[in-house]
Amino acid sequence: MKIGVTHPVALLFLAVGTAITCGLVAVWLSSPPATHLQARVASRLAASGGRAVPASAVAATMRDAVVATEDERFYRHRGIDVIGVLRALPYDLAHFSLAQGASTITEQAAKVLYLGGNDHSPWRKLEDAAVAVKLESRYDKEQILAAYLNSVYFGEDAYGVWSASRQYFGRSPSRLDTAQASLLAGLIQAPSAYDPRRHPGLARDRQEDVLRSLVRNGFLTESEAAAALDRPLRLRGGAVLPPLRGAELAPGPAFRWWQLGLGAAIALAGVAVITVPRHATVSSSRGGVILVRAIALVVVVLGVGLAIRAFRTA
Repeated sequence: MKIGVTHPVALLFLAVGTAITCGLVAVWLSSPPATHLQARVASRLAASGGRAVPASAVAATMRDAVVATEDERFYRHRGIDVIGVLRALPYDLAHFSLAQGASTITEQAAKVLYLGGNDHSPWRKLEDAAVAVKLESRYDKEQILAAYLNSVYFGEDAYGVWSASRQYFGRSPSRLDTAQASLLAGLIQAPSAYDPRRHPGLARDRQEDVLRSLVRNGFLTESEAAAALDRPLRLRGGAVLPPLRGAELAPGPAFRWWQLGLGAAIALAGVAVITVPRHATVSSSRGGVILVRAIALVVVVLGVGLAIRAFRTA
């Protein structure tokens, strides 16, 4: 008996779904198990002389600054930030890159502790995600956040928040104030570029970004954030960062109207092409219909991603 697929879109989705499922199963099986988290942190710190501390031994403002800057939906996802992935899709597809990979704190911990710090390929990105999901199913958020804070690099040979707090301010992480914590949190993105001793101006600018994120996520008021910049910030060894006054710390509108409208229009245009009857498409051949609708599907994804990027938080 001959069974035919009468709708090209059904055939397309069947093929894509099968390929994705097989790929995800392969990634899950090949990725390392998320076990011995604390032992892996200790191993990473052993060479640098760092010390692991529980999340409770890190100042709340430091924990908040890292979450607000690196993964603002950390407490709402299970290892993979779907909204963040959709926000990154338009840029990554347009540039054929993974530059805005939307890595969560859990994925970053997975990369550093289980994958040797290497995720420069699509396969490695998927392994990051697989290990992140495994970590979230085995450990609670505070344990994962502590592992991240204890393993991330802050520059100047400081691995982990304990070493960074002493290296830059000569104090324990539990005693960090808002100004100190926001400066340290800003170093994670690019420790050399924002080194406060070599590039104090850039370090202050990055600190301003962190404080704005804290305000946007409700961890600080604008006046509290401004106070962290309004006074000199002394580093261990005597260097002093000058005050930064007049910074714009308001979080801005919840979303950009023009970007939301454009994204919605693009997505609707793609949906219209997908749903148009076959006889009305440009090509009457089945292969041509499938190609046109596959392109339209990509357009829909781009439009949805652009619309989601319009929201400053989600």
